[in-house]
Amino acid sequence: MSDRLRVAAIGAVIDIELTGRGERFADRARQAWADALHAGEGEPDAVVADRTGLDDEGALAMLSTDVTLAALAEKRGTALWMLHAAGLADETGRVVVLSAPSGTGKTTAARHLSRRFAYVSDETVAIAADGAVVPYRKPLSVIQADALHKVQVAPSTIHGGHPLPERLRVARIIVLDRHDDGPEVPEVEPLDLASALEHLAPQTSYLSDMPAPLHVIRGLLDATGGAVRVRYREVDTLDAVVDGFLAHGSVQAPVPSDADVAGPEKPAADAEPGGLAATPRIGAYERTPVVDVLDLDDGRLALLRRSDAGSRLHILDGIGPAVWSAAPDRTIAEITDEVVAVHGRPDGDPQTLVSAAVARLVADDLLRPGDRQT
Repeated sequence: MSDRLRVAAIGAVIDIELTGRGERFADRARQAWADALHAGEGEPDAVVADRTGLDDEGALAMLSTDVTLAALAEKRGTALWMLHAAGLADETGRVVVLSAPSGTGKTTAARHLSRRFAYVSDETVAIAADGAVVPYRKPLSVIQADALHKVQVAPSTIHGGHPLPERLRVARIIVLDRHDDGPEVPEVEPLDLASALEHLAPQTSYLSDMPAPLHVIRGLLDATGGAVRVRYREVDTLDAVVDGFLAHGSVQAPVPSDADVAGPEKPAADAEPGGLAATPRIGAYERTPVVDVLDLDDGRLALLRRSDAGSRLHILDGIGPAVWSAAPDRTIAEITDEVVAVHGRPDGDPQTLVSAAVARLVADDLLRPGDRQT
């Protein structure tokens, strides 16, 4: 019997090293990962081993974490939107994606809904720009009252399992909002694009490494009817919600154009060091580098930049978009002239208002003062 277990995770091939703990542990690992087994040959994309210093239950639980991290790292920088979410597919391959922070109901929802739908994942749903979904059929990590660690269970052992259709496509993206005092009948709230991005960006792995990430997400949301938030109390009330979304037929996400994949024209602050725009004169401002810029078509602007935590999303409203757009190599007075040209003259002093907006953008590290001698 092989001392390695080969699994498919978000399109990556991961080998799990099983030596060192004995055949009983290896058998339990094979049973837990039965729905994710990969039969291909050749070298894996990554190899993970159980962590020493843990009992078998802890080691099995950490394998789920380590395989996930290895797969995410392997797919970093690709065009896949790797959303922290559960996914369930109907018999035609339409996938409902349920996103929420850890510990707020995704696995419980996946476990419940897998009675009627094919299990895609309870951890990460990877979506390509054309709407194709890449499964990650890891074990369900189930909380049990008498267990120190989450118990790793193959989904097919719970409800018998439904076969996974060969071709999977995203049908709807749902933000789960479960509370003990939530409504008995789930409440469905459509999310505008800004709200959807604010909910989904923090649940995305390596967002800033995707090509044109905000544009890809917008294209997928537009093609699937937009994201919704579902407020609910009990998981067994979600069936009607999921059925309702799947009843409208499969929505085909368009293949983005080359321009969409490339993203918008980068601001001058992203230029190579040495250009005048990268070092504006004293008293003028420059934009700090951003990963993607998206016009929300309602007067607001979404900016994505790298941060110490990985990514940070900013939604600019009011005069913020005009200030940010006008800022490169301009002084407060010059930015004010541009803002007045866009928004008209306000009741108060326009330069005071613009100065306050500039200060906010500087505090958010979206602008910085220049230091080039003229």
